[in-house]
Amino acid sequence: MASVCKASPFKSNYQFMKYIAIIFLWVMFSCKNGESIMPDDNKTAGLSIPNSLHAKWQLVEYETNEKIPYQIVLEFRNEKNEKGNWTLSGKSSVNFYQADYDFTSQKIKISNLIVTEIAGNSAATTFEEKYLDRLLQVSDFSVKNATLNLSSSKHKMVFKLTN
Repeated sequence: MASVCKASPFKSNYQFMKYIAIIFLWVMFSCKNGESIMPDDNKTAGLSIPNSLHAKWQLVEYETNEKIPYQIVLEFRNEKNEKGNWTLSGKSSVNFYQADYDFTSQKIKISNLIVTEIAGNSAATTFEEKYLDRLLQVSDFSVKNATLNLSSSKHKMVFKLTN
């Protein structure tokens, strides 16, 4: 009875080690410039509370303390687009949105808003229009204790850190 031996795709141990080295280098250099596979230094050890604007946030209230009837998500990305602008994205009551933003110290300017065109009920659509209008008017921000405050001369929005 003949024994069956499966052939290795590698002709030698040297070829196998070379393959492993290539995979290792590919993984190490596949991160975008400025990204890391190590934990984010802007986060408190063991907690997901960033010390900066760059995070994912959920709207919890307006200045009127009115309850927010929809799950509104806003993410300030720690990356720039091909034009060199910081980007944000999110989900409002009906649609997804994206925009550019620029910030210094406690000042922020949001521009170039793009919104998908998904149909929704009139209450959700009306809420969304008001939220996006407020977002474009924002001029100031502060981050403290996992809370993001965005405000303008007329409005204030309070967001909580989300995963």
